[in-house]
Amino acid sequence: MATKYNEFEKPSFPCLDAAKKAKTLPEKLKAVLYGDDKGAQFAWKVAAGGFIYAANRIPEISETIVEIDNAMKWGYNLEMGPFETWDAIGIKESVEKMEKDGMTVPENVKKMLASGADSFYKIENGKKLFYDFASGDYKAMQISAQILDLDNFKAENKVVKSVSSCSLIDIGDGVFNLEFHSKMNAINKEMVDFMAEAGEYVDANGVGMVIGNQATGMPAPFSAGGDLAFMLGLAKEGKFEEINDFIATVHTGIMGTRYAKYPVVAAPFGLALGGGCEVCLSADKIVAHTDLFMGLVEIGAGLVPGGCGMINLWRKYIESKPESANLTDMSGYFIPAFMCVAQAKVSMSAAQARKNGFLGPKDRIVFNKDYLIGEAKKEVLKMVEDGYAPPKKTKIPVFGREAHGMLWAEMNNMMSGGYITPHMEMIAKKAAFCMSGGDVPQGTLVSEEYLMKLEREAFVDLWRTENTQKMAEHMMKTGKPLML
Repeated sequence: MATKYNEFEKPSFPCLDAAKKAKTLPEKLKAVLYGDDKGAQFAWKVAAGGFIYAANRIPEISETIVEIDNAMKWGYNLEMGPFETWDAIGIKESVEKMEKDGMTVPENVKKMLASGADSFYKIENGKKLFYDFASGDYKAMQISAQILDLDNFKAENKVVKSVSSCSLIDIGDGVFNLEFHSKMNAINKEMVDFMAEAGEYVDANGVGMVIGNQATGMPAPFSAGGDLAFMLGLAKEGKFEEINDFIATVHTGIMGTRYAKYPVVAAPFGLALGGGCEVCLSADKIVAHTDLFMGLVEIGAGLVPGGCGMINLWRKYIESKPESANLTDMSGYFIPAFMCVAQAKVSMSAAQARKNGFLGPKDRIVFNKDYLIGEAKKEVLKMVEDGYAPPKKTKIPVFGREAHGMLWAEMNNMMSGGYITPHMEMIAKKAAFCMSGGDVPQGTLVSEEYLMKLEREAFVDLWRTENTQKMAEHMMKTGKPLML
């Protein structure tokens, strides 16, 4: 008897479609848990059962809700514990639904709602409070003074400047935090313009800046790169002069950060890719979380790094040697630095980012993400106390045309062997030309402006090609590189 097969139909759940369109985690949770389809009904039963179980375990396994939330987050790498999640979907609304579905709501939760308290956590006077079932009142959470929560500062109206994708927050002692909050914290034109404005404000009103945020996710995005959609739109309309002008503005902003009169410390974690990596490389110091996926990945979108990433990575490499040491052969430095760009190497940890050269000997690694902003602020204040002076602008020694002879032949072999495509070879050659300082002898001292001009020309030239536009569009739609 012949076996018959039916084509598998992938199930679809409207609650998941709604969650994908939602912007914030609470909105996504509500879309799933308050939906009407089978998937939403199943998720609700699981989540509601978990909430009820957690509330019934106090004080059996924990005296307060805080320990349970922390245990679940630390043990399972969750973004929210059960009581934080319950807050996110609304306690009153969820309890009504539980009772309607015949579930037994814990007495401690019903007493809390009857007292007028409608959330497990809240912020007052810059302090985070939790509801204590034993006393029937809110108590301050006991946390280290070194843990700085940006949400607390926002609740206390410490945001001094803000646009839709970026904010400047006063975190005390004359230090301001530049926070990204665009989709995936991708760096767009609005951010670039705002960073210059924020820099002027800090210069006039503060002593230093931290570039950091507290985005969540697995992995969380410090910044997942640059705004491809904006530049792709310009390229499709043939507005290459506008792309050139935009990159020139990016260069001004990046170098403005590097040569600011005040110290700047970047606090990356999770995804620090492309433009996010370049922002970090422009800072005086990096204080990174140990869970760090950092790299210059533009080649996967058919481009070379456009925010001085190659310049500042090369600078990190050559400045890692003692100043008195004479570097007679740059190949040992240039090849690994170039391969980070050509192979779009992404670190799997902060330790590997240091091995790849993105973190230098002066940069720090922090193991507890909760302390990241606070530790970055400490570094700013330490530099101020030590009498900070911005780095002196100097010319940069480059490998020059000697690099081309080494790399051109190797790339030709790789293309002939089918390991890379002709367009990928062209991108790699442009990256090598920019990073090596162009057609000059090894050891030539060149200005940053000269290197930025090479980078900008290569960046715009690639956008003119149909293949780069296709690669960028594919990367935007799938998150994966297209080999053309």
